[in-house]
Amino acid sequence: MPIISLTSDLGYSSHYAAVVKGVILSLYPGATLVDVSHDVPNFDVMEAAYIVKHTFEAFPAGSIHIVAVDPEHAQADSAVVVQYRDHFFVGPNNGVLSLICDGQADACVRVEHQGLVQQGYPRSFRAARVFAPTAAFLASGGTLEEIGPETELFDLRWGEPSFAGNCLRGKIIYIDKFGNAITNISKEHFLELKQDRPFEIFIRSVRLRRIVNTYSDVNKADALAIFGESNQLEIAMREASAAQLLGLKVHDMITIEFKGNGQE
Repeated sequence: MPIISLTSDLGYSSHYAAVVKGVILSLYPGATLVDVSHDVPNFDVMEAAYIVKHTFEAFPAGSIHIVAVDPEHAQADSAVVVQYRDHFFVGPNNGVLSLICDGQADACVRVEHQGLVQQGYPRSFRAARVFAPTAAFLASGGTLEEIGPETELFDLRWGEPSFAGNCLRGKIIYIDKFGNAITNISKEHFLELKQDRPFEIFIRSVRLRRIVNTYSDVNKADALAIFGESNQLEIAMREASAAQLLGLKVHDMITIEFKGNGQE
C-alpha cells in the first residue's frame, strides 16, 4: 500500500493533523499514514526540512511526503509536488522542499488540477485543502503530468561552511529534542581538512580539542563534539541539553581551528 508521511507545525494538541489524515483516508482509504512530526516550531522551514531530509530515505521508494510548514507563504491555493530520489514531496513552494533535495529535484510541478482542491476547507488550511488531496491522488496512481505544469522550485539553501586561514567556520542548523546542536559541517569535509593535524573547536564559551565516538567517552554533563547519525558535527552534553546549558541556538557560529600547516 502507498505510504504517506506527514510533517507539519500543526501540533498534537489540536485537531488539525487529524483533519489532514481524515481527508486523505476519505479520498484513498488504502493509504498507510505515518506521522513524522507535528511539533515543528511554527513556520520553521529549516527544522521541517532537516527532519524530512534525514527521514525520507528510510521509507520505501515511491513514498509520498507531505511537508506542511509555513503554508501561507505564497498564494492561498498554491502548492507544488517534487519528485526526488524516487520519492514525492507535497508542500508549499517556500524553500522547504528545495532544502530537502538540495536544489536537485528530478521534477517539480505546480498543483493546478482543480479536482485536487477541497473547497470545504478554508484557504488558510492548505494542508487539508490542497496538500492532502494531492497526496491521495498520487497514492491512487495519479501522475505529475495530471497534477499540473512544470514550475521552478523556490531555491533556499543551508549555506556551506567556509575555510580560510586554517579555520573552518560553520553554523548550527538544527537542535534536536535532546538539546544536541547539529551543524552544517560534515564528517567528510572535516576529515579532508584535518589530515593529521590537531584542532580546537570554538562555540560560544566552549573549547573542545577532540571528537568522541560515544557519549560515554566523557563525564556526565560534560560538553562534547560527535558526528551523529547524519554524519554532521554535533555539539552535545552527556545526559544534558547543550542548547539549554550552553545557550546554543540555530544559526550560532562554530569555528574549528586546525594547528600547523595544511592544504586549503
